[in-house]
Amino acid sequence: MREERGLTQQHIADLIGMHRSNYSKIENGQREISVTAIVKIAQHFKITIDDY
Repeated sequence: MREERGLTQQHIADLIGMHRSNYSKIENGQREISVTAIVKIAQHFKITIDDY
């Protein structure tokens, strides 16, 4: 979804208050994402957590 909308990893990392390299690890399955971060991302994309 991030790439479909032309957003960078840095954009999402800034949104959730995380360093870009740590967000990259989340996308690559090397790190877990917090519920708080999921909520922020879902709100940004105007979707529910179930959709994410």
